[in-house]
Amino acid sequence: MQRSGSEGAVVPCVEVRRLVFEFLDDELAQPQAALIVEHLTVCGSCTAYFTFERTFLAVLRRRVPIEQAPAELRDRIRTALTDRKRSRPPD
Repeated sequence: MQRSGSEGAVVPCVEVRRLVFEFLDDELAQPQAALIVEHLTVCGSCTAYFTFERTFLAVLRRRVPIEQAPAELRDRIRTALTDRKRSRPPD
């Protein structure tokens, strides 16, 4: 466990590692991402873990092509979701 955060909040390694993929995919809100960056500057173990996962994802992305659904299917899904949202009663 390493001390992280501007007020010295303790961010447990297990919590930082739980968010590895969200962090690597830029899916975290800025305050949470900043805490992880700060944690990584002081925790060699988590830095090594994140480096491994980043490398693994890069290799995976090169080796496994990601296929997109056909444009027609994507349009039908968008339309269905929009229609569903419109037909829902307000909360």
